[in-house]
Amino acid sequence: MSHKSEAEYIERTHNTARFFTEHRQVSLVLLIAVCIWGWYGYMHMPKRKDPSLPVRVAVASTAWPGATAQEVEQLVTRQVEQVMAANAFVKAPLASDFGIRSMSFPGLSLVYIQLDDKVSDPKKQFSDINLKLNALNSRLPQGAGPVQFNSDFGDTAAMMLTIASPRASDVDIALRARSIGNAIEATRASEGSRAPQPRVSIVYAFPLSVSPALVRDSFMAVLQAGGTKQVRLRPAFLFRQRFYWSGCQLSFKR
Repeated sequence: MSHKSEAEYIERTHNTARFFTEHRQVSLVLLIAVCIWGWYGYMHMPKRKDPSLPVRVAVASTAWPGATAQEVEQLVTRQVEQVMAANAFVKAPLASDFGIRSMSFPGLSLVYIQLDDKVSDPKKQFSDINLKLNALNSRLPQGAGPVQFNSDFGDTAAMMLTIASPRASDVDIALRARSIGNAIEATRASEGSRAPQPRVSIVYAFPLSVSPALVRDSFMAVLQAGGTKQVRLRPAFLFRQRFYWSGCQLSFKR
């Protein structure tokens, strides 16, 4: 048996690697086309901040006040399980997972169902199960039911709102503190040295977005409450160019 020479292998052997090596212009065109295709697919890929995770677990709860756990198991839980098992898309039970799981308590039955992972529209199957459970209510023992089927307890929605403001400088803080201090000193000086002691000064600061009338109404409510508790209050309101400060001096009677 004669062996093929190297020249014969080169002449008669053809494969993909040899084709692209000998036709480099085709390789370059296909490489550019693949890069453009990848860029186009990436730019048109659907984007979501929160991915959509279909919930395939639901629970049917049935109340039967006064019944024992054994009665609930035999007369309610088993009937609910049979109705759920009639659905063809129930997940096959495994050692580490479940298709239908039930718990019976005195006066309460809980039956969980999990659909198969291949189900693309869980809501449709849950609606079918819910209709069958509603028909089961007429066959339950007297005083039991109705069956409450909840397929939305796994859906969660969250919204977070954040408010940020520029950091106040040391000069801005000093000016605000000076305005507050002047308001407190002016209010206490108007009382005189023989005013009842001890005294407490309350200062409330708020931005221009809040109406001063709302804050004044709140202080009037404090004044009325202080009159009923034998506390003498004297409000002092001080306006500034950008902020509205209101100080309230309280004198406690002995």
